[in-house]
Amino acid sequence: MRFLLLFLVFSFVAVCPLKAQNAAPRIGCKDATILLQAAELKQNLSKQGFEVLNDAMLSMESREDFPILVRLQAGIYYQIVFMGNTRSKRMYLDLYGPNKEAVLHKEQEPLKSTNVISFSFSPSASGDYTFLLSQTMKQELLKFKEKVTVCGSFCILRLKQSDK
Repeated sequence: MRFLLLFLVFSFVAVCPLKAQNAAPRIGCKDATILLQAAELKQNLSKQGFEVLNDAMLSMESREDFPILVRLQAGIYYQIVFMGNTRSKRMYLDLYGPNKEAVLHKEQEPLKSTNVISFSFSPSASGDYTFLLSQTMKQELLKFKEKVTVCGSFCILRLKQSDK
């Protein structure tokens, strides 16, 4: 009987997500503009010899960091692409190395230029790298405005190794 009671309690906890977990960033959103733009960019990079390693559409809260942990290898040439909402006021991408040291900071203003942060990166050390992505919507620059959920795309491509 106790086993059945414990099973029911654990089942209930597992099925009923906590409110804090619902607010967490998650993978999966639909934005036709970003999907098309990302597909075209990946196709162009594939023609240049890159292959997709990681690719996801991201649902994130405006002004909130979306952390992504990725294992990268030293000496490999990567192309990193973060695509944000075209109505975002600002987009940020911060990269931290295996020892949690800041490696790179990129910022973009989609309303003034483009909604893409893209750069090449070849790590000097293998390990787990953390990417922190965020977007700020234009109407949310006033801090009292309610946060909005926005869609984005994040892709890591690797230059294909040539056979020797």
